[in-house]
Amino acid sequence: MKKTLLFTSLAILSASLSYAQSEPSKPSYEKQVYINGDGDIFVQKELPMYLKFSTTPGGENYDLKSTEPQYGEPMYLDTEGPNYIRSKFAVDPETGKTVQPPREVLYEVNADGLAPVTTLRFDNAPKAVRNGTTYYGKGLTFSLTPRDGVSGVKGTQYALGGGYNDYSSDVSASTEGAQTLYYYSFDFVGNAENTKSSAFTVDLTAPKTNYEVVGINKGGTILAPSASVKLTSSDNLSGVRTTYYAFDDGSGRVYSGPVNVGGLSDGEHTIRYYAVDYVKNMEGGDNGANASTFKFYMDKIPPVPTHEVVGDQYKGNYLYISPRTTIELAATDNKAGVKNIYYRIDGGERNTYGSSFKMPSDRGVHSVKYDANDQVENLSGNKYINVFMDADAPETGIIYANPQFMDRDTLFITSKSTISLRMRDDASGVQKTEYQVDGKGYKTYDAFTIPNEGYHTINFKSVDNVNNQEQEKTSSCFVDNTAPEIFVKFSIEPIGMKNGKPVYPNYTRMYVGATDKKVGTESIQYGMDGGALQLYSSPQTLDASEVSRFRKNKKYEVKVVAKDKLGNTSEQTVEFYVGKDAE
Repeated sequence: MKKTLLFTSLAILSASLSYAQSEPSKPSYEKQVYINGDGDIFVQKELPMYLKFSTTPGGENYDLKSTEPQYGEPMYLDTEGPNYIRSKFAVDPETGKTVQPPREVLYEVNADGLAPVTTLRFDNAPKAVRNGTTYYGKGLTFSLTPRDGVSGVKGTQYALGGGYNDYSSDVSASTEGAQTLYYYSFDFVGNAENTKSSAFTVDLTAPKTNYEVVGINKGGTILAPSASVKLTSSDNLSGVRTTYYAFDDGSGRVYSGPVNVGGLSDGEHTIRYYAVDYVKNMEGGDNGANASTFKFYMDKIPPVPTHEVVGDQYKGNYLYISPRTTIELAATDNKAGVKNIYYRIDGGERNTYGSSFKMPSDRGVHSVKYDANDQVENLSGNKYINVFMDADAPETGIIYANPQFMDRDTLFITSKSTISLRMRDDASGVQKTEYQVDGKGYKTYDAFTIPNEGYHTINFKSVDNVNNQEQEKTSSCFVDNTAPEIFVKFSIEPIGMKNGKPVYPNYTRMYVGATDKKVGTESIQYGMDGGALQLYSSPQTLDASEVSRFRKNKKYEVKVVAKDKLGNTSEQTVEFYVGKDAE
């Protein structure tokens, strides 16, 4: 028995040492006898018992002797709970006879060698077990429920972050962090429960969520349709269980990965987000009412590119331009701003627009395709410019109307000869034609004549509708308004005068001639005495110098008309008498 006691003491000592580093100092409890209010006797089972008796209440005690002193002096109770000291038969104290029917007389003594058993319960807080660690959330309390089957529980002790305290009711455990609760109970005879412990962590802090814009954006607040919002939640204790998000006034959704924003309409939006950990600590307060927000602008509208044709241009069947014409491109954007403008000429290489440019100088139709993107890569649709490159100046010719006559390298005309210009341009068309005579200043063209006789120089040119200017052209002419000079001669000198007119004999002949200084005489006609004109020296008609027309003695009147090769006409009337009579 002594060996058993020694072993138990060493076990208790060993258990105490195992908690020495973390368990608070625990008091020792004396083994004892306990008599409750009903007079029930409870003996700590390891205590020795010495039996005595007395013949009178409060009288002298006499030791009882055992037949086996080694086991009975002292005696140890062998059974947990009720033990009995008995007399075989009960004797009636008045008669001194055995009570019938016979029955035993029992003296009950309760042996109590077992410590109470305490049950721990945590309440009022969410619980999660993560990687072997138990976590509790807000509102945590614990209760201890001890049970003892014999003498009963006398007290319960607990220690949480300090020394032992008497337990009487639920205890709050509201300090955040890792903790160990130590507790035990003891009964009325000095049996103390081996200290129990429960390690747990109190998590009172909600997770923290941060956002990150992934993909194309400007300044982190203007997002492209291809962009997404990445949420990263962290929790320092129990860990993040779920992250939620919602756009604008929409309902919350469980976050499972970067959230694409391309489904949102163009304009301003807000994403609300919060996380909940495994013990229901909620970021942003209850129901995420104060959740974090990220306000941004969803830019889905591409830029609007425009163009301007600067310089020479004319709208006809095409938009005609000249080699001097430039193309300017521009674009506007509703939010993020224009990044680049791109263009291709005649389907060629794609260029980034930097400054105005010219179209190829080859005559004919050319095209420009252009578009623009903004700072978040929204790309506009294609726009087109179609132009006709008119690089050639008009061609202008001069036409001299009749009368005209060309002699060697000189063109002769009269003041009646209309001068016309004929201009041609087979692209944008002629805008204007100008001319000047003898360097006296250009005039806008209209058919004209030159009144002044003499040598003249005409300069003329045309400009088309895209301001291609023809090289000045020059044409020369001589204006001849002077008719031939008529000469009349007679074959004999006059023989006298009559009425102031010469008198010739009837055998006289009249000779007619004309000279022209510039173009020469074209024809000479004559008529006698009011008769019809006839060609002089005509092959069909003999003229007055070849026939005897002056045989009669009378007064003659001969009209002579001479024309040069331009139709300039002069005439002369000759009056004379034929006969013998003279003054």
